[in-house]
Amino acid sequence: MICLPASILIVNIRLIGDVILTTPLISLLHSIYPSASIDLLVNRGTGEFLEKDPRVRKVIYSEKWKSSSAGPASSYLAHIFRKYDLALSMNTGDRGAVAILAASRHYRVGYYDATKAVSSAVRRLLFSHPIPFDEDLHVVLRCGQTAKALGLQYERLDVKLFWDESDQAKVMSKLADGNLSGSYLVIHPFARWRYKYWEISRFCEVSDRLARVHGLQPVWTSSPDPEEIALLQTAATGCSIKPLLIPGTLSLNQMACLLKGAALYIGLDTAITHIAASTGVPMVALYGPTELWRWHPWDNEHSQHEPVAFGYRGAIRSGWMVTLQAGCEHYPCIRPHCYGETENPCMMELTADAVCREAAQVLALKADCKDTGYAG
Repeated sequence: MICLPASILIVNIRLIGDVILTTPLISLLHSIYPSASIDLLVNRGTGEFLEKDPRVRKVIYSEKWKSSSAGPASSYLAHIFRKYDLALSMNTGDRGAVAILAASRHYRVGYYDATKAVSSAVRRLLFSHPIPFDEDLHVVLRCGQTAKALGLQYERLDVKLFWDESDQAKVMSKLADGNLSGSYLVIHPFARWRYKYWEISRFCEVSDRLARVHGLQPVWTSSPDPEEIALLQTAATGCSIKPLLIPGTLSLNQMACLLKGAALYIGLDTAITHIAASTGVPMVALYGPTELWRWHPWDNEHSQHEPVAFGYRGAIRSGWMVTLQAGCEHYPCIRPHCYGETENPCMMELTADAVCREAAQVLALKADCKDTGYAG
């Protein structure tokens, strides 16, 4: 157990999903050190949602793609230098390691790759709490591993995003613009990489069937990417029941608010799916060539003591959240670049019938839990 820190820096210079799945560590440290100021160092474009987290004092951006033309004083390293009692890096990246070495006055918690002899030896020497990196551990469980390295006890690891009244007002305005007054389902048919895509026509079929059978009003969303927006608008023409389109106009905080109010979510292996899971909305997630045991949507209510085994491939049913996984004969399916940047035909193994069937089951389970007074 370390001495009480007055200031803490958490470093996760990775992608949006990594940062979202780091939020359990924020909660854990805030609960144990409620008087400590907690800052986050992240890449620009990955952590803006943290600016509305009441547990976070400040979000610092690494500005990876910008040169420091103004000199050393403009570097984010200069702004964090020796300002923290405790600094933690959540992966094995060199930039994170340099950041915690620069930032910490006392305690430096970081990971090392045991397969890299020189690097691991240096990190074990320089970090006060070096942790061997287990690449097969779920990213949320890595938050718990970090806490244990500090001698901290915890009961839960919960992924959480926050929104405020202005976010809620914008979401309500968007729904009102589409004349939505009843229960709705959210479909987010996009992901960062093309090999994670599912056929758009199948999303259209699922959208129409769920609307007809369950009386849910479809809401389709995308990021601000122009290609996604164009595809979203084209896809809508393939739906018999016209969905409300929200083309990249919501922040991640607002997306969390939208998803919290939804009756159902359907999406791919993407950051939005992790946000959906954090809200507890009934969901069906469609995964392809991904290490499911590392990246499955984290169910705050049911994932705490049921880690997915290494090498597992297939469906995960956790409460009213279902993850379906497609793949090929390779086991486990961790070959995302079989087809380069094109759509992966392995994903086509997932049928619209299967998705609708799973959706019906999670909706029924959620309804049963409401009837018995269990909120989830």
